[in-house]
Order: sequence, then C-alpha cells, then structure tokens
Amino acid sequence: MFCRNCGKELTGTQDFCIYCGAKPMDSTNFCPECGTATTPLTETCNNCGAQVAEAITRRTWMPRAAGVLAIVVGAVGVTEWVGVAVLGILAWGWLGMGNLLGLGGIITTVVTSMIIIGVVAIIGGVFSLKRRRWGLALAGSICAFFSFFFIPVLLNVPLAIAAIVLVVMGKREFQ
Repeated sequence: MFCRNCGKELTGTQDFCIYCGAKPMDSTNFCPECGTATTPLTETCNNCGAQVAEAITRRTWMPRAAGVLAIVVGAVGVTEWVGVAVLGILAWGWLGMGNLLGLGGIITTVVTSMIIIGVVAIIGGVFSLKRRRWGLALAGSICAFFSFFFIPVLLNVPLAIAAIVLVVMGKREFQ
C-alpha cells in the first residue's frame, strides 16, 4: 500500500503516513496500489489498473444506519432507567422503606451504571454517524445491547445486534 498524499510505500495498516503525517487514503495524488502519480479525476491507475476512485468515494449506508440504531436504542435505555430511578425514589419515599437492608447504594449504583451505558450508546451512535473513531462507535453499539430494562427487550436486542454488525461491516469508512 502506498500513501495517496506523498506516494511512499507503507508497511502494514497505518492510521497515518510516517513520512508526511497524512492519513494514507485522504488524498488523490498517488495510486494506493503502486504509488504512481494520479490526479483527482483519475478513476483507474494507468500503471497497474487499480481502481483509485473507489478508494475515495466508497461510502455506504452502514455506519449511518448503525449510528441511528445505537442512538435510538441508547435513548430508549436511558429513558427507561431514568424512569426506574424516579419510580424507585418515589416508591422508597412513599413507602417509608428508607435504606432497606442496605440495598439503596446497590440499586443506585446499578441504575447509574445503566444510564451511563445508555449515554455511551448514544455517543457511539453519534460517532458512527460522523464515521469517526470506529472503536467508540463499536463500544456504543455494544453498550446499546445492554441498555434495556423491561418491555423493549424484544425490540432493543435485534436493533443493537444490527448496529454492532453494521459498525463492524462499515469499519473501512471510519477515519
């Protein structure tokens, strides 16, 4: 693989070129297969026959769909857990149970953790929409899988699995 900005050969898969500091596929100056000079209008390399335009323009719907799914599932999860927290606070206050058997701290920790997981799902969905930080987008999709509580289990699980699969399949489009 060659850097499309400076034309130097790269070893392995790199996030940036060690010679010029650019992301290897962001420019259109050189062929990524053989390193021959190209122009922004070049679709096929004259030297090796590689499709150079495809490397730049190939964007699919997968990261966008994954982002929308992760945001929706994360928002449902956050809404559910905030509702559980509010109902729990009201129930404990009205029933006068106080801190029954020391469970107040455990319940608070679980609810807070689940709200944070839902927020991570939303943030990961936003990064997936922007096609940035693949790892965070994947983490958000995985958190979406765990962000449910009661009724939407039948809806959230398939949507979260779809988000995970779409983020993994669209990895090449992330910067």
